[in-house]
Amino acid sequence: MAFINKKPLTIILGFLVVLQLSLFYYYSISVEREYRAEKADLSSQAVTLTSNLEEKVSIVKGISSFIQTVGFDAEPALINQYLLTAYNNSSTTVMNIVIAPDGVIRYLYPLSGNTSILNKNLLLDPALSSSGMIQETIRSRSITIDGPRILAQGQYGMVIRQAVYNGNTFAGIVSATVTVEDIAEQMQSLDSSVYVTDVDHSLLFGNKAKAAGQLVDTPIDIYNQHWLMGTLLPAQTKWEVFRSVLWIDIACLLVVAFILYFYWHQNRFNHELERVVNLRTRDLSVSQKLYEKLAHYDSLTDIPNRRYFMDEFERLLQCSEPTQTYTLFFFDLNRFKEINDTLGHSIGDQVIKTLAGRLKGAGLPFQLFARTGGDEFVMVFSDLPQEEIPDIAGQISALISQTLLIAGAHLSLSTSIGISLYPEHSTSTDDLLKFADMSMYQAKSLENRNYFIFDWELREKLEQKTMIAKYLLSALEREEFVLHYQPQINAVTGKMVGLEALIRWNHPEKGLIGPGTFIAAVEEAGLMIQLTDWVIREVCRQLCEWRKLGMPLLRTSINISNSWFYNRNLIENLLSVLEHYGLDTEVLEFEITESTALLEEHYPLLQQMRDHGIIVSIDDFGTKYSSLNYLKHFPVNKIKIDRTFITGIGISSIDETIIKSIVYVASQLGYDLIAEGVETAEQLEFLVNHDCPHIQGFYFSPPLPAEEILNRMAS
Repeated sequence: MAFINKKPLTIILGFLVVLQLSLFYYYSISVEREYRAEKADLSSQAVTLTSNLEEKVSIVKGISSFIQTVGFDAEPALINQYLLTAYNNSSTTVMNIVIAPDGVIRYLYPLSGNTSILNKNLLLDPALSSSGMIQETIRSRSITIDGPRILAQGQYGMVIRQAVYNGNTFAGIVSATVTVEDIAEQMQSLDSSVYVTDVDHSLLFGNKAKAAGQLVDTPIDIYNQHWLMGTLLPAQTKWEVFRSVLWIDIACLLVVAFILYFYWHQNRFNHELERVVNLRTRDLSVSQKLYEKLAHYDSLTDIPNRRYFMDEFERLLQCSEPTQTYTLFFFDLNRFKEINDTLGHSIGDQVIKTLAGRLKGAGLPFQLFARTGGDEFVMVFSDLPQEEIPDIAGQISALISQTLLIAGAHLSLSTSIGISLYPEHSTSTDDLLKFADMSMYQAKSLENRNYFIFDWELREKLEQKTMIAKYLLSALEREEFVLHYQPQINAVTGKMVGLEALIRWNHPEKGLIGPGTFIAAVEEAGLMIQLTDWVIREVCRQLCEWRKLGMPLLRTSINISNSWFYNRNLIENLLSVLEHYGLDTEVLEFEITESTALLEEHYPLLQQMRDHGIIVSIDDFGTKYSSLNYLKHFPVNKIKIDRTFITGIGISSIDETIIKSIVYVASQLGYDLIAEGVETAEQLEFLVNHDCPHIQGFYFSPPLPAEEILNRMAS
């Protein structure tokens, strides 16, 4: 009886399935045919648009060839005559054509409607280009397209540029400007529903319809621009195809509806009972699997967690043969905290999840792979020869460094890898994990590779670091720290105009130790506030002593860490120290890092320092953020050009251009300026010639003890 009841139902359901699949297939191929036709038409229009732009690019290439031939030093009349000829002979419409020696717009045609940009500096005037586009033009040495954007003349258009070089030296820029109206005119004449967006789907030009329909788009890649040309496949098209099969479908469904109802009614009780039993069984199974997953697997990445890893690794070691070896890789993502801080933790979670899936599916011959927490992962390899360790480390690094596109952001990550070996380093899972962790942090300090295999010398270094941290507090109490002072010189007059106080640890056994050895330990031990307070008091005491000996007071700069700003009653304590030694606030200068200056929570304290006459300067200006953009918001008085730019003088034209820009902006905003790390006469001459006479560096003097400063002033 059961077989008789089920067989008609199976036949009916089979018929319905075949019918639905057939109708769906007909509908799909019909819609796909319409979509392909629309796609082909759109691709043709993309080629037309690209050809239109290429005609404009040919003008710029012609100007560049002309300048390469005659040079920027040619007679102005010759250059202007060429611009007139090039403009009149062009087969396409351009708004203007420009020649800018050294980035300054000297030649322009036509003048009508464009005089507002004549003699403007492309390198310094942000209204003349999108952010970073001039630098990209110079760096790439190829055609770049800037826009579409609002032009300095007020129209909406694009600027096609090419940098001209004299050998390897940047000589100037040539460009042609076109309006979007001219570019889009031909496209819109073909199909008014076509539009162009950037890769983030922001509309650039065209008519983006808001009607319902399927999006059809095709990429346009021309030089440095990556656009999408799109249109809509009208919903009406799909509806017309769908309507042709709808009536047949409805008729068939009505025919079988009564049969299905009868069959359902007859078997309702059995189905309900089966449903209840299955539901209870499934819930029990799901609950058991969920419990096991939560206990042993990471909820974000679906790979084993730390608990599972430790248990499984312990089991592997206990069951291993005497000749068995294991290699433990412990790695994390470098500067991952910046992703969470800048893009948010949700983006950080997506990064972790994506990388875990990439590593899991890469085919690496690991025996265990787990996430131990945060951005930290571990891999265990069985019987891995030591000579293959660099290859495995390279594969892991390559997988992580592949660019990620998440939420519209292109992220390039790197990793540091620590490695420990069983049984060579230990037979304990805890020790092996600890040794690999130590090695990972050692790898972060290496320049030639990003992995480090644990050795006993590393353990001794870490124990030494622990010892340093242990004795730091007693070193403060025993006053084992001393200050050296590096002169700051006005290179024009040769006079000493200031000093920078630099700390040293006069260790009773190891002698004079530089700050690079112990500052990190000071931060980790939470003693930075006490150490900074001691430096301020010592500087004030030394200034007072020098004053008694007849030495004029020189403004002395002190490096301040971010943690010091969380000191309670900071301003009150600072003024109290100055009052105790009878010093004015103008004798102190506080140097802070650019990242500290960007923290808005510090702005009130920085402003109070300025209000009390204390000079606040940015120590590593230009090395971490888009500093010129943020500069107007910094409550500071002074900029110190970082040594990384100074070393590029005479070597890198980009570094020299950055220095010139910093000097110019500082002069416009009224900031004092000093350059650090000056070591050669060539660097000194460049800085003086570009209005930065205040110099600090080994060219004049290394950091000196206090008594030698006094002798230097006396001489």
